[in-house]
Amino acid sequence: MKRFFYFVAAVLAGLWAVPEVQAQLVLPGAVAPTPAGSAPAAAAGAASAKKRGKKASGKGGGPESGGVASTRAPGEETVAGRQFQRNGASGVLALERPAKALEMSKLVLIGYQISKPAELCRVDISGGKINLTPGPRHEGLISYQVELEACPVSMDILEGAVRLRGRVCKFKAADCSADPSGVWGPPGASIGEAEAKAIEKLRGKADKDARAGFRAALQKAGGDKSQSTQIVRDQASFSSAREELCRDYAREDKHGFCASRVTLARAVALSAQLRGEGAANPDDAPQKPKPGKKPRPKRVDVAAPSTAPIFMAPAAR
Repeated sequence: MKRFFYFVAAVLAGLWAVPEVQAQLVLPGAVAPTPAGSAPAAAAGAASAKKRGKKASGKGGGPESGGVASTRAPGEETVAGRQFQRNGASGVLALERPAKALEMSKLVLIGYQISKPAELCRVDISGGKINLTPGPRHEGLISYQVELEACPVSMDILEGAVRLRGRVCKFKAADCSADPSGVWGPPGASIGEAEAKAIEKLRGKADKDARAGFRAALQKAGGDKSQSTQIVRDQASFSSAREELCRDYAREDKHGFCASRVTLARAVALSAQLRGEGAANPDDAPQKPKPGKKPRPKRVDVAAPSTAPIFMAPAAR
């Protein structure tokens, strides 16, 4: 029992030692598609997050949450009317909300040819909306099922970004295999110094909320050794899982956008767990790449949408 106590104490000490740097950038929603990461977006995002933070950071939270205020899940308004890229560098994912329902108006995936695995290819699904079916919340986050026969994936709403969860998709008619999973957000190159400072500040709050949720979860577990051990293991593995998920996001070391979103999602998951709404597991690690070097997908221009329903062409090397 003493060993378990020391293990928990060591993890808590490590958590307190983590510097509260970086933060999240909230992007405006329900507007015409514009390049993400601009200075106006950073200013509006900071104000929106501050307002949401006040609502969610009141004292109390009820006995079921150990007195910790609930961390609210990001809403659809933070992604509606925006265009995103996978890891802030490739592909296109456009979301619209012309009425009450969220729609995906465009999806471009960059992958590798099935017949020539070393050659890049591109699949463009556009020319009409892609149906999104609301699903059960995933670790507290608003979630949708993307209805694509050749590529079934789930989409979680992050703050000014989305995360796709699924497997590598094979578009045999297009001779293209592509992996849609990961964080889709604003182009990494478009996030400037002002936005990075806003992300740094807001990332700090997300880290603080996640640590508070972890301590409350331990307190709620009480003397249940197995449950406490699982909570500690999940928290200990979160940092490495976040690193795996965000390490390929464009210029992540300069702005920390992806890490801020994943950290906020972790805080939301812990809050949901405290309310008895499902387990809060660390983020799924991305699929391990197959052995052998392959060229990195090039950035795709998001400005001019295609009118073709589905097509494939070798990407520029």
